[in-house]
Amino acid sequence: MTSSTPTTLGVASPSVVLLVEDNAIIAMNTEALLLDLGIADVRIAATVAEALALIDTMQFDLGILDLKLGDGEDSLPVAERLVADGVAIVFASGFGEEAGLTASFGTVPMLKKPYGFDDLERIIRPA
Repeated sequence: MTSSTPTTLGVASPSVVLLVEDNAIIAMNTEALLLDLGIADVRIAATVAEALALIDTMQFDLGILDLKLGDGEDSLPVAERLVADGVAIVFASGFGEEAGLTASFGTVPMLKKPYGFDDLERIIRPA
């Protein structure tokens, strides 16, 4: 499994993660992996509306955002909101859309699907 991961996200040790993922199996698997990595709280949203509602009620340390969601949605509005709030973000994708990202998101790390424990660990605990 390959991924583009940062050496640091500016988060010493994230404890509350927003996971935006429309595939329930991937979301559950990623949640389990994050909890195994010591994340205290993982909140899952399958849509932009769900994610923005969570952001309105909670503070997050890290956002892991599936770039392309169902019904033609993308997670860019969530990314914009998290970045405006000073939250580190990582995109996840199986389609290689990173070439289509605007310049403002061109340097955001991209997890390549399928990703696993080691890929997430590099994000949570950079070397």
